[in-house]
Amino acid sequence: MSLLRSADMAYVTLDVPDDEVGTAIQKVATRFRKLHVVDISRDTPDSVQRFKRTKLAVSELGAMERKLDEFETLMNKYGIEIPYEDIKNFEPIKTAPGQNRNLAEEMKQYFQGKDGCNERDLKNFINVVQKLEIQVAQLEEKIEVIDFAKRFPQLIMAETGGAGYQSEVPGDIERAEEKLGGREGYKVIWGTVPTYMKGAFTRTLARVSRFNAIPTFGSEEMKVMDKTSKEQVSRVPFNIVTVGKFISNAFTKKLAMYMNVTIYDIPRGLDKIDEELKSARSARADQLTVLTKTKSTLKATLKKFARCDGGAVSFSPVATWRSAIRQERVILETMLMVRWQRNFAEIAGWVPQAEVGNLIALVDSELSGRSNVSVQPPSGKDVRGSPPTYFPTNEFTGQFQSIVDTYGIASYKEINPGLFTIITFPFLFGVMYGDMGHGFLMASFGAWLVWNGDKHEESLKRGQLGELMAGMHGARYVLFFMGLFGFYCGTIYNDIVSVPISVFSTRWDTKGHWAGKDESPYPYGVDPSWYGTTNQLQFFNSLKMKASVILGVTQMIFGISLGSLNHIHFNDYIGLIFEWIPRMCFMCCTFGYMIAIIIYKWCVDWSSTDRAPPNLIQTMIKMFLAPGMVDKDSELYEGQAKVQLILIVIALVSVPVMLFAKPIIQQFCCSGKGRVQEEGYAELGDTEMKNVAHASEETRLTGESKKSGYGSLDDNKDNVGGAHDDEEHGEHSFSDVMIHQGIHTIEFVLGCVSNTASYLRLWALSLAHAELAEVFWSKLIMGVGFGSGLGVTGIVAGYAAWFMATFAVLLCMDTMECVLHALRLHWVEFQNKFYHAEGYKFQALDFESQAFKSGES
Repeated sequence: MSLLRSADMAYVTLDVPDDEVGTAIQKVATRFRKLHVVDISRDTPDSVQRFKRTKLAVSELGAMERKLDEFETLMNKYGIEIPYEDIKNFEPIKTAPGQNRNLAEEMKQYFQGKDGCNERDLKNFINVVQKLEIQVAQLEEKIEVIDFAKRFPQLIMAETGGAGYQSEVPGDIERAEEKLGGREGYKVIWGTVPTYMKGAFTRTLARVSRFNAIPTFGSEEMKVMDKTSKEQVSRVPFNIVTVGKFISNAFTKKLAMYMNVTIYDIPRGLDKIDEELKSARSARADQLTVLTKTKSTLKATLKKFARCDGGAVSFSPVATWRSAIRQERVILETMLMVRWQRNFAEIAGWVPQAEVGNLIALVDSELSGRSNVSVQPPSGKDVRGSPPTYFPTNEFTGQFQSIVDTYGIASYKEINPGLFTIITFPFLFGVMYGDMGHGFLMASFGAWLVWNGDKHEESLKRGQLGELMAGMHGARYVLFFMGLFGFYCGTIYNDIVSVPISVFSTRWDTKGHWAGKDESPYPYGVDPSWYGTTNQLQFFNSLKMKASVILGVTQMIFGISLGSLNHIHFNDYIGLIFEWIPRMCFMCCTFGYMIAIIIYKWCVDWSSTDRAPPNLIQTMIKMFLAPGMVDKDSELYEGQAKVQLILIVIALVSVPVMLFAKPIIQQFCCSGKGRVQEEGYAELGDTEMKNVAHASEETRLTGESKKSGYGSLDDNKDNVGGAHDDEEHGEHSFSDVMIHQGIHTIEFVLGCVSNTASYLRLWALSLAHAELAEVFWSKLIMGVGFGSGLGVTGIVAGYAAWFMATFAVLLCMDTMECVLHALRLHWVEFQNKFYHAEGYKFQALDFESQAFKSGES
């Protein structure tokens, strides 16, 4: 098995007694972990009833998960870790999985006291803790209000004039009374109000009192637990001085009800206030002591829910039950895909050919003697649909394979771009990012992620790795290779944070004249003398633009070449001759010729000739507008006109061959039928291609074939063992086939032009990266640092500004930009030359995978 083509698959059917189906699925998913189940169920009244019962059971499992979520939320609140890595399979569960059991009732009974996990005690502790927290919060709130009241001695020291009113009006209140109309007596109300209600509270108070009440708010907010929501809310203390009898006790109660206002009775006189304050603090201290002890008991109870240690058995009840619920859900859903017969059930699916022996050994050793396994090749009589695509990957190759899988899953046995993406993706990124300094920093960061991979993996399992860090951990090898190729391309450009280095002696003198020894060029990379010259930008534009075109056309030709391997593997020789060869001829005779003359022009010493080097853009334009004619002054080589005429003729002939050859041959082969049946050219060769024509996820569930493929427009009904009716494999008229072929031909011809132009993004982004680095260096390091005249202070400030700009713009933003453009070049320009991506992924039942344990699958 390798990454070039997907692993060989075998179609297996597992016959087990109907009372062992759940156990069989659980053992296969736990011990074997390589079975991709196919839906072979029948639409019968029994299956409808079974579907309804399964839906009801799944909804009960959802309620169980919500209860476990409550336990886990409490554990996270009190800092108790759940050891998900130590899950024991169905440790507290005694009945067989998937059948004849009520898992919800079992879980309810388990949490009634087994292994010290008593849900009733836990709820009691939670209620007590919540009540104590509310009481402590109320006492703290009261203490804050009393402290706030002590700041207004004129409001608390006066004698009461009856019914809470004052007969003598001190200082500020006297002025307030005069302002409010000179009414006798005033009333003071103390309390707290939520911070977000201050505005509404003030407006309501003003309207009801007719502006006869003056509120004063404290400047400091306090965090208090809300009685209703049981969450921390911000509140501020206040006092209201009101004249007259506009603010009644009934209104005060309504404020407390509708605006979440808390009213406190503050005694008159400093002695009484100090006594009240002392009493409140003493009560708070007592309540805190009780709360601390209760929380300690609650934590001890939660630890039993998190892990039970008893003798030789140690497991986590919450983690184990969550795993059991997930497994039960998958088992129940899988049982809906089973074909039920009298006393037996048939489970069908795909297994890697190399793992068939392990499955047979597992069934013989773990299941009853009445169970058996039958194996068929992909072209077997009873096989439904085409095989899934399975690439065995590791932590290194899997990260690059995910780049390809994001675009689409390879068809069964189709050439996999993931193998080549390991090199081509980071290389194209490096072309755009090329800088030794920035590449070294990225490679160092990637190396650090790789070095700490195991540590980060453990943190990820425990849920302690942030989302951003988890994403970078999942792409650590990609980041490392991107940094390496960025550094490598930086050595080609001779660029380290926009500063060239002179490893070898320059071949130019200070006046810009050639001074190379024996006329030898600079041994490696760009001569540093090009930096700082008046034509620096013109030189690098020409170099990077032509290099981008060469790399792009080369990669596209390589992609077309990979298409030939698909044609040969699927015995589609008609497509190889009349589709692949014309495509290769068209590409090589046009854009392949363009990169050939670019390289040829580079290799010629034009200073030793008596004419100027020709303009290649004009050469290509005249090649199509005036075929067979080349001016003597713009001639690159002897016989150029004749060569270009031959290439133009070959390119023009290739287009009608691509358009008409395959449909006409197919019509000729099927002329006796009057219509072109969708068997494709696989009828002319081996039958394998018919059996593995590109399938979709629908194929996995229903067995229906998907159109398209290498020389096969659809599968013949014989290829699925008669499992489908003839009408499922329809026929297309000759005009339909011509339209289909015409679309692909036009798409390829126009794509050659647009895709080649698209590779110029390599030049554009490389130039943008270099120019930004040069601006940051010249303006911040050289300008602010050394040119500002501030000495060490200027150097430090300039370096700090340069580092922040480099990190934010070049190491973060430009990295993302280059990654996105590299993805575009792979998905659109490279892969569309050979990659159909019409398969579906191999998804095995695996209860031991980290994705399943974490709930991701």
